[in-house]
Amino acid sequence: MSYIITMKINTKIRYGLRMLLTLAEPNGVVNTAELGKKMQVSPKYLRKLAGPLEKHELIRSVQGIYGGYALNKKPGEIFISSIFDAFDEKINLSGCTGDETCPQNENCLARPVWEYLEKLIYDGFYQITLAEILENKFQRKV
Repeated sequence: MSYIITMKINTKIRYGLRMLLTLAEPNGVVNTAELGKKMQVSPKYLRKLAGPLEKHELIRSVQGIYGGYALNKKPGEIFISSIFDAFDEKINLSGCTGDETCPQNENCLARPVWEYLEKLIYDGFYQITLAEILENKFQRKV
C-alpha cells in the first residue's frame, strides 16, 4: 500500500522563490514588466511580492528610467528559509501547532511530533541557497 502525503507551499513563497531566481540571472536590474514576462506573472502581483522581500533586504528596488529590482545579496547568501521569514509564513503540517487555543494542547501526544517535523522541514529550507539551485548543485540530503 502506498500513501501520498501532500504539503502545499504558499503561493507567495513559490513565486517569491521564482522571483529571486529570476533576479539572480546575470542581468543586473530587471524592471517589473520584463520580470512579469519572464515569470508569466502580472507586474502588479510582483510589486506586492517585492515589498516584503525588499523589507527583509533580499532584493532592492532601483528608481529611474532603467529601474526595477535586483538581488540585494549574493545568491549564496540567500536561503530558502529567508523567503518564509520575509512573508512571515510558518510551516504548519497540522492545524493544531499554530493553534494555542486548542483544548488538547496540554495533553496532546501528537503535537510534539508535528512540531518536530515542521522544524525539520524549516531547517531543511535553511540549508538550501539560491546559488545551489542556480548551479543545479542542490543535493538531497536524505
